[in-house]
Amino acid sequence: MREQFHLNEGWIFYGEIRNENNFQAEKEGLEKENVDIPHTVKMLPLHYFDEHTYQGTYLYEKTVEIPERFVGKKIFLEFDGVANMAVIYINGKRSFHSESPFVPFAKEISGELRFGEKNTIEVLVDSRELPFIPPFGNVVDFLTFGGIYREVHLHVLPKYFIEDVFAFGQQVLKEEKDLIIKTTLSGNHKGTLVYKLFEDEEKRSLGEVLSSGIRAVENRKMRHTLKVRDVSLWSIQTPKLYLVQVSLLGEEGELLDEKVVRIGFREALFKEDGFYLNGEKLKLRGLNRHQSYPYVGYAMPKSMQELDAEILKKDLGVHLVRTSHYPQSKWFLDACDRLGLLVFEEIPGWQHIGDEQFKEISKYNLKRMIKRDRNHPSIILWGVRINESLDDTTFYTEMNKIAHLYDETRPTGGVRNFQKSELLEDVYTYNDFIHNGQNRGLSDPTEVLPRKAPYLVTEFNGHMFPTKSSDPEDRRVSHALRHSKVLSEMMESTKISGAIGWCMTDYNTHGDFGSGDRICHHGVLDAFRQKKLAAYVYSSQKEDEPVLMVSSSMNIGDHDGGSLGRVYAFTNCDYVELYKNGKFVKKYEKQKGQGLKHPPIAMEDFIGGLLEEEEGFSKKDAERIKKVLKSAAVHGLNLPIFDKATMGMMLLKYKLSMEDAVRLFSKHYAGWGQEGLTYTFKGYKDGKEVKTITRGQRREHRMVVEPQKVTLNVEETYDVAMISIQLLDEHEDVLSYSTEPMLLKTEGAVEILGPKLFSLSGGQGAFYVRTKGSGNGGKVFLHTEHYGDREIEFIIEHKIVSKL
Repeated sequence: MREQFHLNEGWIFYGEIRNENNFQAEKEGLEKENVDIPHTVKMLPLHYFDEHTYQGTYLYEKTVEIPERFVGKKIFLEFDGVANMAVIYINGKRSFHSESPFVPFAKEISGELRFGEKNTIEVLVDSRELPFIPPFGNVVDFLTFGGIYREVHLHVLPKYFIEDVFAFGQQVLKEEKDLIIKTTLSGNHKGTLVYKLFEDEEKRSLGEVLSSGIRAVENRKMRHTLKVRDVSLWSIQTPKLYLVQVSLLGEEGELLDEKVVRIGFREALFKEDGFYLNGEKLKLRGLNRHQSYPYVGYAMPKSMQELDAEILKKDLGVHLVRTSHYPQSKWFLDACDRLGLLVFEEIPGWQHIGDEQFKEISKYNLKRMIKRDRNHPSIILWGVRINESLDDTTFYTEMNKIAHLYDETRPTGGVRNFQKSELLEDVYTYNDFIHNGQNRGLSDPTEVLPRKAPYLVTEFNGHMFPTKSSDPEDRRVSHALRHSKVLSEMMESTKISGAIGWCMTDYNTHGDFGSGDRICHHGVLDAFRQKKLAAYVYSSQKEDEPVLMVSSSMNIGDHDGGSLGRVYAFTNCDYVELYKNGKFVKKYEKQKGQGLKHPPIAMEDFIGGLLEEEEGFSKKDAERIKKVLKSAAVHGLNLPIFDKATMGMMLLKYKLSMEDAVRLFSKHYAGWGQEGLTYTFKGYKDGKEVKTITRGQRREHRMVVEPQKVTLNVEETYDVAMISIQLLDEHEDVLSYSTEPMLLKTEGAVEILGPKLFSLSGGQGAFYVRTKGSGNGGKVFLHTEHYGDREIEFIIEHKIVSKL
């Protein structure tokens, strides 16, 4: 039977190697440190760094003792991800290498090991941007960092074993479904394959089988069909998963090997009129994701990968994520399966198609991506083109052929950024950046398509309007409205399957891009996964809980001329009622005729009927005075002639003085004085108040520190928790211009990933805490100058896993 051992603890990491042809001798004089995997070759600043600083050749080394009981077994060493090129040495001799940073690679090393003795594994990692490795060869709008950034495993297999199992449902909308199981064996050998379908791991341990089958081994590659009834479909609402177990028996009926894969029964179809999941049309609302994090680049363990999926699904409420622009962590995809988050996964690349070696590596990447991930029910589309590259008939014909050969169940797409591109794929996937804030949100598909075909928008907004959490309010509002505009037009279209916004989070990039600080501020979240205003455009489309966010802090000094202008409520409530100092102002409802089910609710009258109720003006005169007060916010006493005449007429009619006019402005518009103005926004669902937000003068401030979790689980690797920080006023509004410094220190078996002294941006931020060593607890102490100190205690649980 097979065994798996995790080799993620206790590596030695050396400084940069200058002569890789003689690294064995050179390493003795280098600095070294003990590190755990995932690991990055260089911890980076958040921004303003030179990306060349981490690009070099580095050495990792680990010693493992191989038990004598492994003699006669097939032993494979597997790396889930190393950036960018890796050469593996076993006991001082070169064994194998990788030129693909984003897909796993492995080799059988049984003949290179010394059994019953210690063995040395050395990994020479080249983190330079080598032109023959996708996505390199030209400019690239993201960083790949460097290091052994995903897990390392040792697989111990029998002499005759199951190489691969690919299982999928057919005719899943019928009562009796077909479960196709394709099995690849390690060689030609007589025996028997036994197929079993289980509902979950508990039922598998009890032997409660939903369906089963058996057949003699005839070839190295076998295809078998099970008839299945009484199973639930996998969907975004109910992502039901099942286990397929394939057992390999020898000629005497003895169990030689067993492999289990997790699957879901679902039908996902792209048609010319949209996308259908299990026969029901679904408009796909999505975001692109980069797998990078502040300071550590790609090197984050399981829990952080899972957290991103949870944020996308639970917080932002999207249906679909695109893994831009490369295959991502298996943990992320597993979480998408469990949560019901659809995935468009694509090969590495960015605009540039290289030479023949580059293309061969791209073909290898596609094969490895599909073989690794084709059992995931969440994946509905394979990206087979280099992102935004030019047409290449020969190359992309071959890529589509490979995709359909390795997976007969899913369509292909290829992301381009120009119209009338040659369509060799099944779905035309297009980056549409037409929207500039004033024009239409999306192109008409008939202007883009070379012929009729399913159509999916794979990027929008992004670089068209980069926005930081600390930007002025009006820019943050414009950013949100641009996302809303595009999504609304997508919903209205009968020809667009969906739209995937650029992008989930801000990310580190090359100096050619971004804001000159090595960050592209394109996300609806910042790099620390903290929300910008645009995030509420997405989360307000959810139905599972009430969402209400107001676009303004209601401070007139934050706006040109002191005019509040138009304020928006991003909400899934039916309507919003506005109160000022406790008095009802107006009821605001959704504007009809918009594509989004929950469009932003626009509000621009913040006086309502108060001039009539409190000042005794007629309704007609109250409306006139409102206009003058708004004008006064912009022009002061130098009112335009018409407004000046109107105000003079009102003063004369109601026998008011100029002091009275100033009082009206202060009381009903500016909120000057000790009392000030407090605005209360109440959201209603089905006639019931479900969410309330207040805005007003800020007299009290506090710091909110929220750990994503306080129990850390050390399993295959160390664990990490994200701790979010917000500075809030008494109205729960973020102090969006605060840059309060934070000082951290730790105690026990935890440490900080990144600097221990940093400042918030836009009144919020986050930091990461990882487990270190074998202790069962640790503490983080957070000190601030103005908001006091915090203490966060973590419990650390060490799970029993197989380690050598």
